[in-house]
Amino acid sequence: MNRRRLTLVGVALAALVATAGVAAAAPSDNARESSPASEAGQQGPPGELPGPVPKFVSDIHDLVSDFLNEALDGSLGDSLSDLATDFSGA
Repeated sequence: MNRRRLTLVGVALAALVATAGVAAAAPSDNARESSPASEAGQQGPPGELPGPVPKFVSDIHDLVSDFLNEALDGSLGDSLSDLATDFSGA
C-alpha cells in the first residue's frame, strides 16, 4: 500500500511539474498583444539614439584604460582630479 501511494504521489508531482513548466514558458496573451515590435512589424533598437557624450567622458575612459594598461604616470585619483579641475575651469 505504501509503495502504491508513493508511486501515485510521484506521478502526480511529475505531471504538475510538466504542466507548470509548459505554462511558465509560454508568453501571455497580454505580452503578445502589447509588443511594440509586433505592432510596428520591426525589431531592434529605437530609431532615435542619444547623441555622443561630452569629450571629458572620453577623457575619463582614456585615463582608466591607461591605468588598467599600466601606462598612466602617477595615480589614477590624481589624474582624475586634474581632469576635473581642468573641466570645471578652476
